[in-house]
Amino acid sequence: MNAQEIKKAKELYISGESLSEIGRQLNHHSMTIKKYLEKEGVHFRTRAEQNAISNAKLKKSVNEKYFNKIGVNQAWLMGFIAADGTIRKDRNSIKIGLSSIDKEILEKIKEEVQIERPILNYLTNNGFAVSQLEWTSKNHKDFLAKYGIVNNKTYLPLHLPKDFNEEQKLAFILGYFDGDGSISRQDEYLRFRICSHRDEILQDIAKFFISKYNNLEFSISKDKRNLWELSISTKYAKQIFLDMYNLNSLRLNRKFQKFLEYINHETTTSQPKG
Repeated sequence: MNAQEIKKAKELYISGESLSEIGRQLNHHSMTIKKYLEKEGVHFRTRAEQNAISNAKLKKSVNEKYFNKIGVNQAWLMGFIAADGTIRKDRNSIKIGLSSIDKEILEKIKEEVQIERPILNYLTNNGFAVSQLEWTSKNHKDFLAKYGIVNNKTYLPLHLPKDFNEEQKLAFILGYFDGDGSISRQDEYLRFRICSHRDEILQDIAKFFISKYNNLEFSISKDKRNLWELSISTKYAKQIFLDMYNLNSLRLNRKFQKFLEYINHETTTSQPKG
C-alpha cells in the first residue's frame, strides 16, 4: 500500500468503515489493511462495536411500508431479490450486488424503495467492477420470509407466490428472469431461459405459463454448470416477453434492450424486398 492509500484507509476506519469494506474500496485484503493501520497506531474496534456502527449506518431512511401493497414493482423486486439478492442471517439487512454494467437498476430500486444509503462501487480482487445496494428493514425481511426469500435461499425450495394474481406473477417472473435469466435467439424463435439451483420455482413458472399459453412446449433440465434450467424457444417465448414487458414494471434495461434488438431485427428481416 502506498502512503495515499494508507491515509485513506485510516480516514475510512476512523469514520466507521469495517476492514473488509475498506479492503473492497481500496482493492486490498482486509488483513493487509489491518497490518498497515497497526503500524499507524490505530485502535481497533471489537466485533460488537463494529456491528453496532454497521447497523447504525444501515438504519438510514427506507420506506418501511413498501411491501404493504403489492403492485407490479413490488412483485418484480421480490423476484429479483429471490434470484440475485442476499438476506443477512444475523441482521435485518437486504443486499443486492451486481456487475456495475447494471448499476442503473440499483439506482431505480434505491429511488423506488426510498433507500437513503448510497450505492457502493468497488473492484474485486480480479478487477471486476461491482455495484452494491444494501438496506435494513425488519418489515421487509419478515415480509420476504413469508415467501421463502430468506438467508441461504439459494439451496432452499422457492415457489411462485400462490396468492398473487396473473399480473403480479408475471412481474415476479420478470424480476427472477432479470436476476437469473437470459434471452437469445434459436432458429426463428426467441429463447427464454431461467436458471436455479433447485427446480421448484422453475416447475411453478412452467405450470403458470402452461395455464396461460395453450400447448406451450418447454424443457427443465440440468445444464453444464449442474444448475436447473427452464428453457422455452417456441413462438410463445416472444409473447411471454411481450406480456412481461407490457407490465411497465421495474426491469433490467440491458436485457430489455436486447429483446428490442431481436424484435427490431425480426421486423427488418421480415419486410418484403424490392
